[in-house]
Amino acid sequence: MAFFTVGVEGADFDVLAQIAARAPLKLKGLNFRDLFLWLSQSMQAVSQSSPGDNVALSPPGWAAV
Repeated sequence: MAFFTVGVEGADFDVLAQIAARAPLKLKGLNFRDLFLWLSQSMQAVSQSSPGDNVALSPPGWAAV
């Protein structure tokens, strides 16, 4: 299982950082469409892998760095 935290403008990123091993990502504006497209494509890649495989996910273009 992979757990990602994503916040929007005004989110408490300190709290998000406490509930996940990965650093929280900030959504660019309200770009939920690209977030869910990325998530769908990522899950498709994972579903086609074998158990235990490491699957490289494409960079999240929906996130602000």
